[in-house]
Amino acid sequence: MKKLLMRVSLISILLLLGALFGVQLMNEELGISQPIPLQVEKEEASPSPTRNVNEQPMTKNELVEKRQSVEEVGRFNFFSDLGNHIAAGLNYVSRAVLSQIMSFVDNVLNG
Repeated sequence: MKKLLMRVSLISILLLLGALFGVQLMNEELGISQPIPLQVEKEEASPSPTRNVNEQPMTKNELVEKRQSVEEVGRFNFFSDLGNHIAAGLNYVSRAVLSQIMSFVDNVLNG
Protein backbone atom coordinates (compact mmCIF):
# COMPACT_ATOMS: atom_id res chain seq x y z
CA MET A 1 0.00 0.00 0.00
CA LYS A 2 2.87 2.38 0.81
CA LYS A 3 4.52 1.67 -2.54
CA LEU A 4 1.29 2.43 -4.39
CA LEU A 5 0.80 5.67 -2.48
CA MET A 6 4.41 6.73 -3.13
CA ARG A 7 4.10 5.95 -6.86
CA VAL A 8 0.82 7.82 -7.20
CA SER A 9 2.16 10.87 -5.35
CA LEU A 10 5.40 10.84 -7.40
CA ILE A 11 3.49 10.61 -10.67
CA SER A 12 1.12 13.39 -9.53
CA ILE A 13 4.03 15.67 -8.64
CA LEU A 14 5.76 14.95 -11.95
CA LEU A 15 2.57 15.71 -13.89
CA LEU A 16 2.08 18.96 -11.99
CA LEU A 17 5.68 20.06 -12.58
CA GLY A 18 5.38 19.08 -16.23
CA ALA A 19 2.27 21.18 -16.62
CA LEU A 20 3.95 24.16 -14.92
CA PHE A 21 7.02 23.77 -17.09
CA GLY A 22 4.87 23.58 -20.24
CA VAL A 23 2.93 26.70 -19.33
CA GLN A 24 6.14 28.59 -18.59
CA LEU A 25 7.70 27.43 -21.87
CA MET A 26 4.67 28.49 -23.91
CA ASN A 27 4.56 31.87 -22.19
CA GLU A 28 8.21 32.48 -23.04
CA GLU A 29 7.74 31.39 -26.66
CA LEU A 30 4.69 33.63 -27.10
CA GLY A 31 6.42 36.54 -25.37
CA ILE A 32 3.75 36.99 -22.72
CA SER A 33 5.88 36.35 -19.66
CA GLN A 34 5.20 39.88 -18.37
CA PRO A 35 1.57 40.66 -17.44
CA ILE A 36 -0.22 43.54 -19.09
CA PRO A 37 -1.22 46.24 -16.57
CA LEU A 38 -4.93 46.39 -15.82
CA GLN A 39 -6.68 49.52 -17.08
CA VAL A 40 -9.06 50.77 -14.40
CA GLU A 41 -11.54 53.49 -15.20
CA LYS A 42 -12.03 55.92 -12.35
CA GLU A 43 -15.54 56.95 -11.47
CA GLU A 44 -16.12 60.67 -11.46
CA ALA A 45 -16.94 62.04 -8.04
CA SER A 46 -20.28 63.72 -7.66
CA PRO A 47 -19.99 67.48 -7.23
CA SER A 48 -22.00 67.46 -4.00
CA PRO A 49 -21.32 64.52 -1.67
CA THR A 50 -24.23 63.48 0.50
CA ARG A 51 -24.35 61.92 3.94
CA ASN A 52 -27.21 59.56 3.14
CA VAL A 53 -29.68 59.24 0.32
CA ASN A 54 -32.40 61.17 2.14
CA GLU A 55 -30.24 63.92 3.67
CA GLN A 56 -29.03 67.20 2.24
CA PRO A 57 -25.56 67.61 0.65
CA MET A 58 -22.68 68.48 2.98
CA THR A 59 -21.70 72.11 3.23
CA LYS A 60 -18.20 73.36 2.55
CA ASN A 61 -17.56 73.97 6.26
CA GLU A 62 -18.50 70.41 7.13
CA LEU A 63 -16.16 69.07 4.46
CA VAL A 64 -13.30 71.23 5.74
CA GLU A 65 -13.89 70.03 9.32
CA LYS A 66 -14.03 66.43 8.21
CA ARG A 67 -10.80 66.81 6.24
CA GLN A 68 -9.02 68.38 9.22
CA SER A 69 -10.17 65.58 11.52
CA VAL A 70 -8.92 62.95 9.04
CA GLU A 71 -5.55 64.70 8.78
CA GLU A 72 -5.25 64.79 12.58
CA VAL A 73 -6.09 61.11 12.99
CA GLY A 74 -4.15 60.00 9.94
CA ARG A 75 -5.09 57.41 7.39
CA PHE A 76 -4.02 54.06 8.72
CA ASN A 77 -5.77 50.74 8.34
CA PHE A 78 -3.98 47.97 10.22
CA PHE A 79 -5.71 45.09 8.46
CA SER A 80 -5.19 46.57 5.01
CA ASP A 81 -1.47 47.07 5.65
CA LEU A 82 -1.18 43.59 7.17
CA GLY A 83 -2.91 42.08 4.14
CA ASN A 84 -0.59 43.94 1.77
CA HIS A 85 2.51 42.71 3.60
CA ILE A 86 1.26 39.12 3.75
CA ALA A 87 0.35 39.16 0.04
CA ALA A 88 3.74 40.58 -0.93
CA GLY A 89 5.55 38.00 1.21
CA LEU A 90 3.55 35.08 -0.19
CA ASN A 91 4.09 36.38 -3.72
CA TYR A 92 7.85 36.53 -3.15
CA VAL A 93 7.98 33.06 -1.56
CA SER A 94 5.86 31.41 -4.25
CA ARG A 95 7.92 32.97 -7.05
CA ALA A 96 11.16 31.87 -5.39
CA VAL A 97 9.92 28.30 -4.88
CA LEU A 98 8.62 28.01 -8.44
CA SER A 99 11.85 29.47 -9.79
CA GLN A 100 13.91 26.90 -7.87
CA ILE A 101 11.68 24.03 -9.02
CA MET A 102 11.81 25.13 -12.64
CA SER A 103 15.59 25.58 -12.58
CA PHE A 104 15.97 22.10 -11.04
CA VAL A 105 13.72 20.54 -13.70
CA ASP A 106 15.55 22.46 -16.43
CA ASN A 107 18.91 21.22 -15.14
CA VAL A 108 17.65 17.64 -14.97
CA LEU A 109 16.21 17.74 -18.49
CA ASN A 110 19.13 19.58 -20.12
CA GLY A 111 21.89 17.81 -18.18
